[in-house]
Amino acid sequence: MTARACLAAACALAAAFAAAAVDAEAVARLKSLPGPMQSADGALYVACQTPARADLRWPVLQFADGVRDNLSDAFVPLGDKASPLLIVLGAETNRVAGVTRRSMGTPDGFSQLIIHVPNPDTVDLEQLRERIAEALLRERARGLSGSYAALKWPPWFIRAAVDASRGNLWRAEAYERAHDLLGRGAFPALGDFFAPGAEPPREPAAFFALWVFERNGAKAKREALLTAPWEPLHVVGGADDAAWQAWFRAKEDTVFVPGTLTRSQFHRWADGLAEPKDAAEAARLCEWLTRQSIGRPQVFRDLTELYLRAYAAFVTGDAAAYRARRAEADEARDLLGQTLSVSPLIQDTPPAKAPAP
Repeated sequence: MTARACLAAACALAAAFAAAAVDAEAVARLKSLPGPMQSADGALYVACQTPARADLRWPVLQFADGVRDNLSDAFVPLGDKASPLLIVLGAETNRVAGVTRRSMGTPDGFSQLIIHVPNPDTVDLEQLRERIAEALLRERARGLSGSYAALKWPPWFIRAAVDASRGNLWRAEAYERAHDLLGRGAFPALGDFFAPGAEPPREPAAFFALWVFERNGAKAKREALLTAPWEPLHVVGGADDAAWQAWFRAKEDTVFVPGTLTRSQFHRWADGLAEPKDAAEAARLCEWLTRQSIGRPQVFRDLTELYLRAYAAFVTGDAAAYRARRAEADEARDLLGQTLSVSPLIQDTPPAKAPAP
């Protein structure tokens, strides 16, 4: 064997021993944690620093998997068993809430994102939700560019992306609050989302994230969005403020959850209850009312029926009946308006299952 071959063999053997040592260290580190649990695809792990926290591993793993599933459905598939996200539940009891994130490098070049939850009993779940999302997004961005620094999103947009992936009940209530800002002239303009140090209101930010995801619907565009500079051209293309507000206003009458009605939707509906000039206009109003009632709560459908009876009387030319039925309908409308002035949303029944994480 030549000297060169001997040197190569020695280097290979040394590398093998080094790799074995690294693997042994990784295995020892993992075994030192009480029985880590993993997701079905091996992309998420939850471990704890003390056996006293062991019973929290499964609910935390379910929570993290739910966050991942929702965000994957709304944006791009997240999570990779080749670089799993590890959540470690701490043993501290003197912190009210806290979640930290760090990147753990090992001698073999493997890098892993770890979320440390010092006190899982009192952790802020909103903060944990955002840290999980951030870690998954950063890992996907790293996979595309090779660097954890590739994700250029500001922290508020990570939160907005999480909100955009929530269930429709949250979205319906969020739209109501965002619409209130629009009515008060406090709705953020497009440029407000790209200003240095921007902190837009949470609800409009969530709908801005939805708009961004819609505009970047193709997989290639969404992947590019992960590593693109945070600038209007890269995020929303050539869209302007008018396009942003037009998109938002188009959601005004959306039935986010069947059997619900929001305050702003009710007020827009009430504004359309005109005094008909003739039978043709009364018939048109009846058709409009019927469309508006689809998917709404029973109390609203009952109110709609009162107006349909009033307009039907108008069509027949019975002015007295129209006035009597219109007064009854208006009184019921005012009562529902008072209810919605206290609660921004009414619904027939609570959701069949818990809102999405």
